[in-house]
Amino acid sequence: MAATPQPVRIRLVADDPIWREQCHLALVQEGFQVDQQPAPHQLKDLISATVLAEPPSLWVVNLPSERHDVVATLALLRRWRRRDLLAPLLLLADAATEEERVELLEYGADDVLVRPCGLRELVARCRAMLRRLRRMEQSARSTQAGTVLEAGALQLFREQCRVCMKGREVSLTPREFRLLECFMLQPGRALSRDQLIEQVWGGDYCGNTKSVDVHVLWLRRKLDVPGEPSVIATVRGIGYRFSLPVR
Repeated sequence: MAATPQPVRIRLVADDPIWREQCHLALVQEGFQVDQQPAPHQLKDLISATVLAEPPSLWVVNLPSERHDVVATLALLRRWRRRDLLAPLLLLADAATEEERVELLEYGADDVLVRPCGLRELVARCRAMLRRLRRMEQSARSTQAGTVLEAGALQLFREQCRVCMKGREVSLTPREFRLLECFMLQPGRALSRDQLIEQVWGGDYCGNTKSVDVHVLWLRRKLDVPGEPSVIATVRGIGYRFSLPVR
């Protein structure tokens, strides 16, 4: 007898108990298994709360409205994201401006949903993110060779989700890692922002191409060596290309 597939597990973190329960019911009705968690009063407890016996497939975190709490939360999110390279992170926030949304993406969010939002859109965003995750996992399983990509002093370990530059490990967010992997698999090829969105974010991504520029900027800051050409070159009028020869 075939084993019954396990439901997808979502970790829902939010302060408002009424909204949290509404969101919980909407996701459960769609077949997800949802673990609820109030946003901790002491934000440092958010890190320890992520060490779970059964890690989720997706995080949904409703950020506090107060700006100082948002800043503190983002700093902590950036720390615990380093422990979990696979589970996508959907942030809900009062991010009214493009600059605020870009900042959330810079801190490691895979997607940002601006409050107030409808439950149907929340469920749809969760499904879209999980579809992208499944495609990535299928692609990784189907790739038997090339588990380590090397270019100059840069090494990308695909199975371990690790990156080293000149022997020093570089901490990347999951999106940064996938973007760098995309570039290294197509060295020298000029890739448009739309192509990168399709290959890294997925065709059902609801944001704009500004996210590509932001993530390229962060990759350059983490990987470029002063006095040497940038790892990722700008191709005027097109987009970007990986500029190092891959071995």
